[in-house]
Amino acid sequence: MRLACLLAASVLALAACGGETDPTATAATEAVGPAAANPDEMVVKMMLPDRLDCLRGSGGVLVTGHRGGPTRDYPENAIETFQRTFDAGTRAMEIDVRETKDGQLILMHDEELDRTTTGTGLVADHTLADIQKLYLETFSKVTEFHAPTLAAALEWAVKTGAIVKIDKKRETPYAPIIAAIRAAKAENNAIVITYTDEQAVEVHTLASELVITATIRNISQLDDLVARGVYPDRLIAWTETDAPKPELWRALAAKGVEADFGTLGPRASSLDTRYWEDDDGSEYTDLVAGGLHIISTDITDKVARQLAPQRAKAATCGL
Repeated sequence: MRLACLLAASVLALAACGGETDPTATAATEAVGPAAANPDEMVVKMMLPDRLDCLRGSGGVLVTGHRGGPTRDYPENAIETFQRTFDAGTRAMEIDVRETKDGQLILMHDEELDRTTTGTGLVADHTLADIQKLYLETFSKVTEFHAPTLAAALEWAVKTGAIVKIDKKRETPYAPIIAAIRAAKAENNAIVITYTDEQAVEVHTLASELVITATIRNISQLDDLVARGVYPDRLIAWTETDAPKPELWRALAAKGVEADFGTLGPRASSLDTRYWEDDDGSEYTDLVAGGLHIISTDITDKVARQLAPQRAKAATCGL
């Protein structure tokens, strides 16, 4: 951690679950601020935990595009969508992983194919080859894109330097996901989402080199996980989507743990919707000022524009 802080200081001297209806606003494809520039090569080579330490110390923020930042023209969980979102300034993508009938890992949020593809039926009842013949859909159109494998998404992340937050679905085990990350040499580009303390311990036991998220509602829960062997420098605290928790965020930072909070959700009730009702995104700036380091959103481009100064700080950390 001291090394990360020293590297961050030197660079600074030279120079961060499920909506049910269309969560997107009209997207911009132009770069949206200083974070669009390639970060310093030395910083990119820092290990992911060190870059997260740097993020926390710099006052920067990592904006994460929920399901990759889909728009009316780009579908969720598609590499083409990830690239569009990345080009527009967002450096992290949340992706969903399911297992096919033949045991392959594919990006798909729903249990069924119907909503997001030209197919029908359960993902688990179709082979990878079957699904990759289908076209992905947005809420308004059929696209020319196909569902990618987790391996392809990881390859893209390594190539671009992006971060993918991997949300595995209920029937999908962690072990093959971990194997895919290792095979792609994507340990510094992947964050594995866990939902329970038991899952957090399981993943950390299987792959202590990986950064994971765990739902943290209070500091005693964090202390319990650490007591069970989870390394705090490999842990991001998911602080849910209901309401900002600046007191918890600051307490987590004092323990060396970054806080992640979601403004995403069903369009009618999400904080994303509420914050942009007046076309003023100052609430996002307030979240970062309150100690937040990672924001997960359905409205990636507008949030990225709002937080351009904070993203510029994150870029000095290679994020």
